[in-house]
Amino acid sequence: MSKGINTLHWKLQIVILISRMQFKFPLKDVKIEITDIKKEVDTPLYDDGFFRLNQNEFSMHVEGVGSFYASGGNYIALVLNTKATQATIELYLNGSTYGAILHQRKIMPMHGSCFVYNAKGIMLCGDSGAGKSSLTTAFILEDHAFLTDDVTPILISNNKAFIWAMSDRIKLWEDSLKQLNQNKSGLQKIDPETEKFYYPLKSYKDNTFMLHHIFLIEIHEKTTIVFQEIKGAEKVTALRNEIYRLEYLQGMPENELFYFEKLVEISKSIKITKLLRPKTIPIKQTQHQLKKYLQK
Repeated sequence: MSKGINTLHWKLQIVILISRMQFKFPLKDVKIEITDIKKEVDTPLYDDGFFRLNQNEFSMHVEGVGSFYASGGNYIALVLNTKATQATIELYLNGSTYGAILHQRKIMPMHGSCFVYNAKGIMLCGDSGAGKSSLTTAFILEDHAFLTDDVTPILISNNKAFIWAMSDRIKLWEDSLKQLNQNKSGLQKIDPETEKFYYPLKSYKDNTFMLHHIFLIEIHEKTTIVFQEIKGAEKVTALRNEIYRLEYLQGMPENELFYFEKLVEISKSIKITKLLRPKTIPIKQTQHQLKKYLQK
């Protein structure tokens, strides 16, 4: 098959791909272009073999999905595998690529899920599997407002931190759905090989909500839940550790200093607490203990 026919075939496949996909992306002022020309960061300040980036550019290649490139905080170029599902493409578009766009704008993204409880903005942070999304959903199902999932942009005004509410779905494992008495039927998998699903939720009616309290969820070997408040200078370190894709800052030196100054500011108005929980404790039991703590 000639190169010209190959190119024509690829373009036809892409036309079909575009016609059946309308990618969800939180920021409406970002241009997203599907192309056959792979863009790379030619002069990376950080390169771990997967992510390549500098202050204004980002790229990554995901086998079987495609190549993702972001620049200037307002442009994304995608070279897609025509066999990739929309859900899987959006997983990387709305995760690592979205995080890069926010960093390029110097809008600090935190790795946490957020909701409103008793008129206060609550963020749950933690490693994958810690339970932040399932615990957030437990509160949402009781009619508390949903704000964000996984990637939480933070806007800072007058030394206060505000959650930029941009989400209308949350990612949940099948086991979490069962514990929350939710049916997986009709839900979209985040990728074909994983029993994790996009669960649609009502997006927050306003744009921002003030952040009051961050809980850092960790698994421990004890049989009970333990709360430990973090105070003083340790709050800044704890906040920095929860920046989404913290490794990006190794290639974005301007952000490191800028974020540090902002973290010092907002640490004075935010309460930070470790939530140490047993690995096998049910979601509802964790939620009950968290409610009791918040009502003190």
